[in-house]
Amino acid sequence: MATKERSFWQVWALTASLAGGLVAAASQAAGSPPGALPFDPRDPALICKGFGGKVGRSTSLRALAAGFDAAAVHLADATTGTVDVEDNLDLFEKLGLMEGHLMIGKALLDAKMQRDALPHFGHPVRELYDYLKPVFKARKHPEFERELLDLEARAKSAPNDPATTAAYDNVLAKIDGLRRTIPDSLTGSASFMIRGIALMMEAAGGDLGESLDKGRITNTVEYHDAMGFARYADKVLAANGTLLAANAGRIATEMKITLAAFPSLQPPPRPTRSVSDLMAAADHVKSLAK
Repeated sequence: MATKERSFWQVWALTASLAGGLVAAASQAAGSPPGALPFDPRDPALICKGFGGKVGRSTSLRALAAGFDAAAVHLADATTGTVDVEDNLDLFEKLGLMEGHLMIGKALLDAKMQRDALPHFGHPVRELYDYLKPVFKARKHPEFERELLDLEARAKSAPNDPATTAAYDNVLAKIDGLRRTIPDSLTGSASFMIRGIALMMEAAGGDLGESLDKGRITNTVEYHDAMGFARYADKVLAANGTLLAANAGRIATEMKITLAAFPSLQPPPRPTRSVSDLMAAADHVKSLAK
C-alpha cells in the first residue's frame, strides 16, 4: 500500500505542478505565498471514502473541499464557459459510486435481504456526500442530503413499501440532476463516456479485491459494493449505445467479464473471476478512449 500511495502522490505532484495557475490563484485567495499548495491533499477530510479511500484526481475539487471559494479555484462547470475534463470526470465517477450503492441496495431490498441492503443506503450520505457538498455550491445546484437520509430511514422501517421505491426513484433523479451539470460537450463525447465506464469497472475490480481474504469472499458489503458499481457501468453502457457506436460491442465484451464476477446477490465462496480479470477488462475499455 505504501508503494502505491507514493506512486499516486508523485503523479499528483506532477499534475499539481502543471496546474500552477490554479494553485497560485487559490493560494493568493487564502493569503498563502504564491506557488504554495493552498491545502494539504493528504488531509483525511478531503478523502472520498467511497472507493477504497481513493481521493479524487481533480486538484480544484480538492481545493473546494478544503474550503476555498469557487471563484478563486475556477472550478469548471456547465455555467463557466470553460470545461475541465478531469473535474467533470471526477464528478461523474463519484455520482456513479453513489448510484451504484443505491442500485445494489434496492436490489437487495427487493430480494428481501434488508440486512445486507442497509449499508448501501448509508454509504452515499456518510461516505460520499461530504465530498460533493462544495460542488453543489460551485455549480449552484440544490442539495439532496435530506432525501438521501429519508430514503435510508425508509429502507430501515419500510423496506418493501411502495413509498420507499418512490423515494429511491426520487433520489436517483436528484443524482441525475447534478450529473446534468456536466457539460453536454463531455456527456456527448464517446471518449469521456468510455473513460467514465472504465472508472466504474475499475471501482468494481477494486472493491472485489477488498472483499477477499486468502482467496475467499469474506466481506459481503464490499462484494455488493463492487456488484453495484459493475451494474451501474453496465447501465451507462446500455444508455449510450448510439454514442459509443462501434465501441459499444467491444465494451460489452469486457463488461461481460466484469459482470461474471457477480453471479448472484449471495456471494459465492470464491470469486468467479479474478480481480486481475476485472482490471484488465477496465484497461481494455479505457484504451478505447484513445
